[in-house]
Amino acid sequence: MKKLSILFMAVLVAALAGCAGDTTSPPGDLVTVQDLQLDTTSTGRTILLVWSEVTEGDIDGYEVYFKKDGTGNWAEVGDVTTLTFTHTATNAGTYSVRAYEGTNFSKDYSNTVTTMPQVFTQTYTIYDQFSASSAHGGFIFFDDNTNTYGITGLAGEPGFHQDMSAYDDSKGDNDVALYSGKEQYSGGNSSFFQVPASGVYGNCDPSGSWHISKNLLTSDSVLFVKLPYTSGGNAYAKIYGITVTEDTTPNGTKVSFSFEYQSKDMGLTVFTSSIN
Repeated sequence: MKKLSILFMAVLVAALAGCAGDTTSPPGDLVTVQDLQLDTTSTGRTILLVWSEVTEGDIDGYEVYFKKDGTGNWAEVGDVTTLTFTHTATNAGTYSVRAYEGTNFSKDYSNTVTTMPQVFTQTYTIYDQFSASSAHGGFIFFDDNTNTYGITGLAGEPGFHQDMSAYDDSKGDNDVALYSGKEQYSGGNSSFFQVPASGVYGNCDPSGSWHISKNLLTSDSVLFVKLPYTSGGNAYAKIYGITVTEDTTPNGTKVSFSFEYQSKDMGLTVFTSSIN
C-alpha cells in the first residue's frame, strides 16, 4: 500500500508539472515583428522608431535593441507596450525589435534600421596658403550635383565651392586653422565647427556653440561640422583622425583627416565612436 501511495504521488507531481509547462508556449515561437522603420520626424539625437503590431497571441510588449556603431551584440534600450519608441542616442548604430508574451519571444528579431552615417576611412589632406600654389587647400564633403563625397581642390578657384579650407593666420609656425568655406576665399559654402564635449565622439549638439573657424591644436582629433543648405536643412559631418604636419614647402602646413557624413534628409547628428 505504501508503495502504491508513493507511485500515486509521483504520477501526480509529474502531471502537475506537465500542466504548468502547458500554461505558456515554448520560448521563441511568437510572430516576428514586421515593418520596423526610422520615422521621418527623427532629427539630431532623437531617433523615433515605429513598427507594425503583432496581432497573433496576447502580446505583452516589445523590446527594442541597439547595436552601437552597427557592430557587436544587441543591447536592450527599450521595453514598451506601444508601437513606437524614442531613443535619445549617443552614437549611431542599428536597431531591431522583438515582441514578447511572458517569457516567450518572437522567433526572430525584426528587420533592422540604421542611423549610421556614410563612413570614409581613407585619409584626405588639404594645405594652407603658404604651401605650393598647386596644393589643394579646400575640401567638399558632398557635391549633390555629381553625387560625390570627399573632394579636395584649389580653394577659391572658380567652379570649386569648398565647404572648408585650411588657412594659416601666421606664417612660419606649425599650426593651422580650418575655416568656413566662404570666409577666406570667394565662392565657398557656409559651414561651422564644433569641438566635441570631453570624451564625446558619437554625437554633436545642433543647438550648441558653432564657430566659423577652428585653430587646430595638437590635442584635437575630432571636430564636428554643420553644413547648412540654401534650400533648407543641415547636413552634419565628423572629421576624425586629425593630424597637422609641416608641408614640404617651406612654412607650409597640411591637415589630414578622415570623415563621416550625415545627409540633410533628417539632420541626424549621431556618428560612430571612432576618433582615429
